[in-house]
Amino acid sequence: MDSKPLNDKSLNALNAKSLLLSILSLLSVFFIVFTLQASWNNPQEQTKLDLLQTDLILQATQVPDQSKDNQDDPVGNLLQSLISDGNPQDSQDIYAPSLRSYQEVLRANKSALERIDQLSQSESKQSDNSQDFSKQRQKKLTSVSEISVRTGLLQVRTGDIQGAIATWASVSELEDQSITTHGLTAQILKGLWSEPTTLFPNAESQLRNTLDGWYRQFSLAKLYEAQQRTEKILELKKQSQIEVNLAISRLVVINSIPLIGGSIGLLLWVGLFIQWIFFRKSSAFYTGSQTDLDQNPQQINWQVPWGLGTTWEVMILWFTAFCLTTQLFLPLGFELLGIESRASDNFTVQALLVLIPYTLSVIPMLPIIQTSLASYRPLPEGWFRFKFNSPQWLAWGIGGYFAAIPLVLIVSVISQKFLQGQGGGNPLLPILTQSQNVLPKFLLWSTLAIAAPFFEEYLFRGFLLPSLTKFLPVWAAIALSGFVFAIAHLNLADIIPLTVLGMVMGFVYWRSKNLLSSMLLHCLWNSGSFLALIALGGK
Repeated sequence: MDSKPLNDKSLNALNAKSLLLSILSLLSVFFIVFTLQASWNNPQEQTKLDLLQTDLILQATQVPDQSKDNQDDPVGNLLQSLISDGNPQDSQDIYAPSLRSYQEVLRANKSALERIDQLSQSESKQSDNSQDFSKQRQKKLTSVSEISVRTGLLQVRTGDIQGAIATWASVSELEDQSITTHGLTAQILKGLWSEPTTLFPNAESQLRNTLDGWYRQFSLAKLYEAQQRTEKILELKKQSQIEVNLAISRLVVINSIPLIGGSIGLLLWVGLFIQWIFFRKSSAFYTGSQTDLDQNPQQINWQVPWGLGTTWEVMILWFTAFCLTTQLFLPLGFELLGIESRASDNFTVQALLVLIPYTLSVIPMLPIIQTSLASYRPLPEGWFRFKFNSPQWLAWGIGGYFAAIPLVLIVSVISQKFLQGQGGGNPLLPILTQSQNVLPKFLLWSTLAIAAPFFEEYLFRGFLLPSLTKFLPVWAAIALSGFVFAIAHLNLADIIPLTVLGMVMGFVYWRSKNLLSSMLLHCLWNSGSFLALIALGGK
């Protein structure tokens, strides 16, 4: 007699659980779509990185006297070729391609500013959104002003002085009454290159504080010339040579990863292709015959005792915990403590506000997996395996890293062109490119190279990928787990590159059956990107 009530209770609990998961799934989908759509209004950080590299090349190719007999300089010619786009005419003039890059990004930012204004007008009745639009507009306006100032200097260097004056004048028109520091710089530059020349008070300090690299040297040289301060021009040339040497060193670091790593990766792919043609059964891509699967199924795939419902439950519960932590609990706690207001000028606090929220948002994944799989323990052999005593995980991790470089670089270029410079921002970029302190950078490296590889590989490769092999062919499971990995980063610009990277990490884990291999790959990838950003943003 007790069995029926017990079954009813179990059925009711099951129905309630299914209803809750359905609601959470629907909310998760809405949140993902909304976040990715919102990221469309933000410029890709890759475009900012491209401009940073353009600025670095401009600095590195300067020589003290800037005379024509320096055309025989092999270093200068090599660095000029980096931004010449293969055009022999451009190789003689590094400024023309730099100007094109800045004008392209400036157009994209102005279009984004227009979209923000249109959205602001269409939703002006909603007071909650008006403040958000105001912040977005101010941020975008600052970006447009800064890029316009530098674009004008490149126009001057290419001989279009009237175009430069028009570009600087457009900054004042955009900013109207709310003039910013970049707007003031634009007015100073406009006065310097106007006829007659107009000199503003405190022009030197303003140019030094607002500009850097080649832009600062070029504008200050014009200012000192107008002020007839010959000693300052000589001092500027000496400082320029020091900055040239530093810029060259930073460019070597930045380009060594894609050039050397990409070359090794291409050679690795050629070797794998040859192995697949002539030695198929020993190839890394060999999935085995049906006889192999029948005799030793664990050799190829994992044994998965749970169904799709458990897999979906783990992922939805983790994502819900992640969203609640990052979007509700932590922001509310930081606001009550007044932490965010103190973080604007403190890069260490900003780095902590990356490390702590990330760790707190992914930690719930561990108890969720433990609880959801409790009834299936002990798990079959091969699950969540960490094998330190087998050196093969080092080879798989390092080899996978080099193999991923050319693939991700290619799809990143395609993605960037397709999205036309839009698709989302990266909160780590300002800290890495602007902060000169070691502590915030170490905290960020701890997040990128230790915390992220462990937690993300444990979830997406350790749990999701093997679980999907029960319902999908292994290649489809690798692709789908890589796509989910990319979506979880909630950044439109990163979806295609991170999907490819996630697939490589999934393949490495599938073949090595050792989470250490994919964690090592993940650590190397994030550390390489971290090092390049440090070199790119160094002062």
